[in-house]
Amino acid sequence: MRNKFKYIIFSFFSLALLLGCEERENFDEDLSPVLNILTTLEGNGTRANIDHLQGRINLVLPPRTDINNVELDISAPQGVEVNPSSGASLDLSERVEITTTYGNSTRSYQLLTRVLPNKIAFLGEQETFEELLENADDDIVAAAEWVQETYPEDFEYLNAAEVTFEDLQSVNVVVFYYDQVGSSDLPEVFTEGGAKSAFIQYLVEGGKLLLGGMATSFAETVGRDQSGLLTIQGNGEGFDSPDTWAIDGGVNFVSSKKSHPIYTFNEGLVEENEEGYFPVIDAGFREDHNNLWDASSLLEPGNQPGQFNEFDRLYGGEVLAVWSGVADECCPGIIEFKPKTPYSGTIIAIGIGGIEWNMNDGRTNEYRGNIEGIYKNAIDYLSTL
Repeated sequence: MRNKFKYIIFSFFSLALLLGCEERENFDEDLSPVLNILTTLEGNGTRANIDHLQGRINLVLPPRTDINNVELDISAPQGVEVNPSSGASLDLSERVEITTTYGNSTRSYQLLTRVLPNKIAFLGEQETFEELLENADDDIVAAAEWVQETYPEDFEYLNAAEVTFEDLQSVNVVVFYYDQVGSSDLPEVFTEGGAKSAFIQYLVEGGKLLLGGMATSFAETVGRDQSGLLTIQGNGEGFDSPDTWAIDGGVNFVSSKKSHPIYTFNEGLVEENEEGYFPVIDAGFREDHNNLWDASSLLEPGNQPGQFNEFDRLYGGEVLAVWSGVADECCPGIIEFKPKTPYSGTIIAIGIGGIEWNMNDGRTNEYRGNIEGIYKNAIDYLSTL
């Protein structure tokens, strides 16, 4: 019996080793081990992903890069000769072979390059952008106008009733902000039919979404947010408050997120107060339309430190902000949903009610710059992924 067991174990590991060798392409066991590592490759300063197992290098370049003239910066172990050499400028519109030579041994990598699309799109339920500006909720209008003014050369409007996956293939980041009084539910044009299908495929294939206000629930619509915890929602008429409201990016977290790109991608756009919080709305009228996740069920009953890390572990969602002054990790307000099979794209969802685009009493919000800064940092960060 013992010999039979040993034979089964031996056979299992032999089969696993055989399959592992069959999966590895472009591999010669007689090559020097030094050739199994091409240390780094950058194109115009952008680092590529090197798959040594398959012998492929994937280089994703920023929007508007001239793919016909890309300067490579290549590093390899000492004694390895690389062709083309580091510093060469190449046309990467077609697949290029990178060859490494050490003594009499040679290994080749296939360099695959693509340039990210440049469009920054705003998603709405009206047929045209002009109709959105005329008929949509005041906060939707203010957000849409800001996106258009901030990215005038790259801006595009998407009508949810007509959008297709083919339309989305030319878009780098989609911004979807929604707000209304009386209900936190998104209209069916976003949650059923063509738009839903198009965005699922877009996200599966690497698309990027920035969701704001009530649109945070769109992460559930496309299947990426599987938590079922987006349950703290407000949609009332609003009220006056004499207080300044702020958000916390990590003062009371187990793991601070204040260095995350939504705060730091463009230096100086987002400013904190003396307590380390980020103010978002000054004294006056506010609608307070929260769309928050309730993390209280993730560990032992009640709210406690560590729940945000548990949310990330379970759902691949990094909690980036909560209301300021909340001492426990109860209610995520900004989350980055990172790539998670089968979704290779990324979502940033901003659901804190104090991040409001238009002041209903006509005042200028003293901290509007922080709202714009968080959104711009989020868009610019997503556009590099």
